[in-house]
Amino acid sequence: MKNTAAKVMNESRLPREGEIRSQTIPHLIHELALDRATGLLTVTDREISKKIQFNNGTVLFASSTDRDDRLNQILLQEGTLSLPDLMRALELSLSTKDRLGQVMVRLKLMTAAEVEKWVKKQVRSIVLSAFGWTRGRYAFKVQPIPSESITLGMRGDELLFEGVRRIVSWARVYEEVGGLNTEYRTTRDAASIVRDLPLVSEERALLDLCDTPTSLGELCESSKLGDYEMCKSVWALLILGALMKA
Repeated sequence: MKNTAAKVMNESRLPREGEIRSQTIPHLIHELALDRATGLLTVTDREISKKIQFNNGTVLFASSTDRDDRLNQILLQEGTLSLPDLMRALELSLSTKDRLGQVMVRLKLMTAAEVEKWVKKQVRSIVLSAFGWTRGRYAFKVQPIPSESITLGMRGDELLFEGVRRIVSWARVYEEVGGLNTEYRTTRDAASIVRDLPLVSEERALLDLCDTPTSLGELCESSKLGDYEMCKSVWALLILGALMKA
């Protein structure tokens, strides 16, 4: 028997191509994870394009045309490399057409393990940044995934929770969770849905509070999370199908 989340998604599934709205990216990431999809998700807004590779519902890799998503910027911001060393590596990368990580290992500026750590951080950052998008277009294409030497290997629903936590627009959150009188309760499959997800203890406590229908106002009074963070957690749990509106 399909779980509750699958039933909910089957009732109002997103098409695999369309315009990005406030709800689109969180729901789409969950759907692709639920479907164990394999292929390429492309999101575009004006001149910016981000591509996210899925394999069996797991995010493997991501790339972006946004200069702020480049590995060299992340390394410089984090103080991992000096500017002279980074410029030397970039110049060699451009001349040889090799990836920056390969060049840094060759120049002994980083070990292969260190490069892997930072590339994974870059990929994760690209995926999470897409959760902030409320306009543009998206398209998911089923296709074989090219081989990458470094992959993230995170389930889409793991990234869903972190992505929703990073959303800063209260208007987007309020649109989904409703007013203080909106009641929630846990679904029959809540325990299995969240079992392997990186929820904090306060988020798991939300599910316990909603064993019986509980209003958003009551959750504000009872939860140890701040109200804003609590509302974002409720939104994520709704998307996953662990909570439903009573």
